[in-house]
Amino acid sequence: MTKRKPKFLFINAVDNTREIQTSIPPLGLGYLISSLKEKFGDNAITFKIISDQIEREIKSFKPDIIGITSVSQNYNLAIKYAKIAKKYGLPVIIGGVHITALPSTLADEMDVAVVGEGEETILDLFDTYKKRGVFDKKNLKKIKGIAFKQRGKIVLTGKRKIIEPLDKIPMPDRSLMKIGSSASMFTSRGCPYRCTFCASSRFWGKIRFFSAEYVVKEIKYLFNYYKVKRIDFWDDLFVADRKRLKRIFFLLKKEKLLGRLSFACSVRSNLVDQELAKLLKKMGFERVSMGLESASPRTLEYLKGRNINLNNHLGAIKNLKKYKIQVGASFIIGSPQETKTEILQTLKFIKKHQLRGFDVYVLTPLPGTPIWEYAKKNGLVNEKMNWNTLDVDFAKNHQKAIILSEKLTREELYRLFLKFAQEQKRKLIIYALNNPLKIPGYLIEEVKEKLLGKLYEHYVLLKTSVGFLKRKIS
Repeated sequence: MTKRKPKFLFINAVDNTREIQTSIPPLGLGYLISSLKEKFGDNAITFKIISDQIEREIKSFKPDIIGITSVSQNYNLAIKYAKIAKKYGLPVIIGGVHITALPSTLADEMDVAVVGEGEETILDLFDTYKKRGVFDKKNLKKIKGIAFKQRGKIVLTGKRKIIEPLDKIPMPDRSLMKIGSSASMFTSRGCPYRCTFCASSRFWGKIRFFSAEYVVKEIKYLFNYYKVKRIDFWDDLFVADRKRLKRIFFLLKKEKLLGRLSFACSVRSNLVDQELAKLLKKMGFERVSMGLESASPRTLEYLKGRNINLNNHLGAIKNLKKYKIQVGASFIIGSPQETKTEILQTLKFIKKHQLRGFDVYVLTPLPGTPIWEYAKKNGLVNEKMNWNTLDVDFAKNHQKAIILSEKLTREELYRLFLKFAQEQKRKLIIYALNNPLKIPGYLIEEVKEKLLGKLYEHYVLLKTSVGFLKRKIS
């Protein structure tokens, strides 16, 4: 490495054609940067975060080291970017949920993989590289929580202990991210539940929480420094520790922040009683989202286990609405044994209950989940697959996307999916008409398109009716 200040280029491997991916700040990289700054000094390293124009950025920024983060859906992009980096002789670190679940997919162009959470691992890796200018295998073997290739074989150095307490981690550095009137935060890692389709609890290990004091300190910072008006908590289950939640409320009140900004988070229906709904309202929560997944008892149990039922869903919606908290939800169709009748049960539930909005997904096997193991056993996926084929956008690629249903054909499942999409479109139009200023940025174009489409439908209907009347009169 040269004597000049080292440059670290982080690449967020996302699909740049999907604004929902590009509009979300990469907080995971922010934690890595803040950890490196704390260890080596605020001005010891020059950082940059990018998500596109990779080769151009490498030429202009001239980094010494590359770090890439990726989920499975975009892992083909991560490999592509690693190949570009290697053209310029740059060392490449890969991290994220995909490589943690499947370190065997480490590409030849990637020098080392961070397996699991990376705030402490990245310090060891950068320290090793800084001292020697290379990632030599002898020293890599001394670092826990990584994977690398030696003579064509994957070497795993063993698990690194999870970080406890989480307050040891400095707040994520957002200086290289676009922060508007709304911001996002993580206040915990992991989840106490183990849904069959989710890799989170497997990735993070046991659930851990940032303290209420840490959380409120970060909220206060976002409010004072960035002037944010709304914060979205991206925790898998922000409300999992109610004692901590009450402490956060107390500290927000103490800091005179109550009523000065609003919040949103994800909840689980079996935890939402009247006390929780009331507390969330007092804290300033305008909306919450729930992974309801299904209105079929059998499918719900398959996806989320036996500790949740349809009555929990109904009670949660009732309690949240009582305190005028908007309720959004997500649903999953296409479980292996789910029938058409059961899927339509879920659609009927959605139509009956006035949700702020909802998303529907076709069950897709992602690495690190029991669903992946099921799909692997049935020959639908494997570790050597081309990750381009792991298409989770069933709506755009239903003919090629991986499906697990054993009861429905691909076309039958698609027709059912379209019924949900139609209802989603209807709810989105109603919400947009009633709340034009609250539409998320990444949905504006979609809303415009659907609104214009609906208006055109009415125009055609009106024109047809007028023509019919003219003919009758003549």
